Amino acid sequence: MKHRSAALLLLATSTTALAQISADRAISTVRTPGVSTGDLALKSALKRAISAQAPELYPGEIDDVGPQFLISREQPGTDGKTSAPQPHRWIEAFADTQLFYTSNALLTEKGNQDTNVMVITLQAAVTPPPFPLAGGTASARIGYRHQWWLYSLDNTENQLNNFDFAVSTAFVSLRNSWDEKWVATLNLDYNRYLSHDTDWAEFYTELSPSWSLERNIPLTEKCLLTAGYYGAWHWTQTDPMPVQHINDRLDSALGITITAELLPRLLAQGYYRLQWSHYSENSDRNDMYNNLGIALIYSFNDWASVRTFVSYENRNSTDPVIADYGKWDTGGGVMFSMRF
Repeated sequence: MKHRSAALLLLATSTTALAQISADRAISTVRTPGVSTGDLALKSALKRAISAQAPELYPGEIDDVGPQFLISREQPGTDGKTSAPQPHRWIEAFADTQLFYTSNALLTEKGNQDTNVMVITLQAAVTPPPFPLAGGTASARIGYRHQWWLYSLDNTENQLNNFDFAVSTAFVSLRNSWDEKWVATLNLDYNRYLSHDTDWAEFYTELSPSWSLERNIPLTEKCLLTAGYYGAWHWTQTDPMPVQHINDRLDSALGITITAELLPRLLAQGYYRLQWSHYSENSDRNDMYNNLGIALIYSFNDWASVRTFVSYENRNSTDPVIADYGKWDTGGGVMFSMRF
């Protein structure tokens, strides 16, 4: 119980984001700093490209890093013309490992404690064929994701490794696109938080519907601007806590992301996000978050990529009990994906 309480304390002082990874915002929205993506390549021309919002690596990733896109070009055939459409692939899966340094692991206002964190993610989903909906093209996904958060691997003397936890997520999502200019999404996640300190026993659950509306604006043939609104509701249950649903809240955010192709297969992505969170069980609590960062992503092929990133986040809360904090994260990751 001692270590479970410690884990709850750490998560209670965390944020989404990841969006993404608590009796506070992070316990219900696990986040990985930086950008996680598969085969990314910018459009050489709007009419010759097809973009699709990349699946989140963790609940609330979009809260953390803004919208991400899998952007693919049509490939020429042997005769130099566009190749025929490929058969639909019903299953998509990926494995991702990310290692990063954070300047404020406990998200405290003073006496920051830095450490390294490793996040391992496995995900698989069923993807039925796209279908017409409301004048656009809709696609659905239903799947499962498992994620492990491992703290302070190089220095267990600080006991931050007692905060190690895992998140088990079942999800379903629906995405509707109108010529890739406007994109609307609806998602439903059920998250179970599991404590390593108690043999992976459950200590927190969350049901979270989320929604978004984005506008994609090509700035040049190799640069894309995405602006969007993102919202989510969190029904939560904490065990053991004086108030089981103390983390129930509404998240509303505005964000912009710019993605640019620097070299073939090398992309740069910058983002900024402003989020407001209102807690229903504590109507006096309203949190404001600022998230910004930049990442470089290199795709070796259509199934393997690496990335490096740096990001900054701060929080200001109207509740005097909740710490206002700032933190820097920097690191990198590797991802392997497949469709069949």
